Amino acid sequence: MHSEVSPPLPAEASPLHTATPAVTERRRKLDASALEDLELLLLRAGTAVAAFLAVRGVDAALNSVIHGPAFGGTALWSVLLPCTMLILPVRHYHGFADAGAAKALQWTSAVLNVCLGIGIVACVSWLLNAPRLPFAHAVALLASMPWLVMAMRALIRHGLGRIDRTQSVVIIGACEQGILTARHLALSTPHIKVVGFMDDRSTRTLVSELPAPWLGSTAQLDHLQPQPDGVVIALPNMAGARIHALAVALRRGCGRIYLAPDLAVLQSSMARHPQAERHRLMLLGMDNLPLGSRIVKRLFDIFFSLLALAMFLPLGLAIALLIKIGSPGPVFFVQQRYGMGHRLFGVFKFRSMTHDPAQASKGIELTRRGDARVTPIGDFLRRTSLDEVPQFINVLLGQMSVVGPRPHPPGVKAGERVYESVISEFIERYKVPAGITGWAQVNGHRGNTFTEEHLTERFAHDIQYIQNWSFELDLWIILKTALGGFRGHNAF
Repeated sequence: MHSEVSPPLPAEASPLHTATPAVTERRRKLDASALEDLELLLLRAGTAVAAFLAVRGVDAALNSVIHGPAFGGTALWSVLLPCTMLILPVRHYHGFADAGAAKALQWTSAVLNVCLGIGIVACVSWLLNAPRLPFAHAVALLASMPWLVMAMRALIRHGLGRIDRTQSVVIIGACEQGILTARHLALSTPHIKVVGFMDDRSTRTLVSELPAPWLGSTAQLDHLQPQPDGVVIALPNMAGARIHALAVALRRGCGRIYLAPDLAVLQSSMARHPQAERHRLMLLGMDNLPLGSRIVKRLFDIFFSLLALAMFLPLGLAIALLIKIGSPGPVFFVQQRYGMGHRLFGVFKFRSMTHDPAQASKGIELTRRGDARVTPIGDFLRRTSLDEVPQFINVLLGQMSVVGPRPHPPGVKAGERVYESVISEFIERYKVPAGITGWAQVNGHRGNTFTEEHLTERFAHDIQYIQNWSFELDLWIILKTALGGFRGHNAF
């Protein structure tokens, strides 16, 4: 067993001594937490549909049996009860090893929600002086709704069962801890598939005992096809510096980075409950936004971008004409920048500088105050941020968001060092889509980053935004931008 702290890597074996790895496109796939979010969203929607069907079905069934007058509050209940059921808590109880107990708890939850929902709507109807729910209708709803709710749940879970939930991971650490991690994952989390092992130290590698293929050193990770959905670092917790170095080096192109429990924890857990206890991997770095938040953000982006482009069209045509008259060259300037997931995309801007076809081969050169390359109309566009308006096209294409960290081109520097060298966790900014405006920009951090201090201040605001995202925060940033918050002493 090799549990001691290993010596530092030689330069040629360390991923930290290599150039920034090329970004390899991974297949887009919902991770386990996003699938869980999706299931909860669909279960809520299914419960609301079940409530609507129950209200309508009970009313129709009782009217056909007793041939009496229709319940006058059916229309109101058809709206209020589904809305109430939509906001009540939904629990799936996946964490229980006993399937019978989980099923009983799901039924109990459904019955309690139905009783609570009917009680809430009855109170609201009384306050609104609406017709009272007849006793026969109440009994029929209480008897039928739990069955409809459970039927909708079964239908939704059957549909979700057809989705490929498999998450592929590579384990860094071909030693006893890595082997035990793979075995524990196979027993407790079958949707996680270990596609192989990697290790930079041959002295601790147990190739003959590995339950998955040996893939070589971590330098080979960028060349795997397809790219794994994540990496699990299975090294002793006492090797904290080494774990941090690996996390920083691998974060750019490997999806999620996890830390496995220490060897002693794994051995104890496997001995007690080898098939029932689900072990949790520790995510290194920040998580993505929950699926519900992503959906809300995307729907708002589409609506707002269509509205902004429609309102801006007349002024945009006038700006395009002034650009063509002012200097030869295209109206739009397209530059490669990093977006969500550290993927490159072409960002659209109105051209604000003289056109130089050879500029692409000269590398990134930040504009400076009084830069001769900036045209007169370009100076106005840059100071008023009107040059950024075409990026609403990027938003519609799904490459950007209205609000988020500003995207940056490859190789851009703060002072004398590229961004990733100044801040090792810089990639964390791209857990959300890049934005046209952002929390950093409305707090004065707009424009170029001539010093490392400029970059660190902007990074701090971007991380604060990601960790505290809400729809209300996005609206507040947009309002501050519209009222003149999109300015900074480095904007020219």
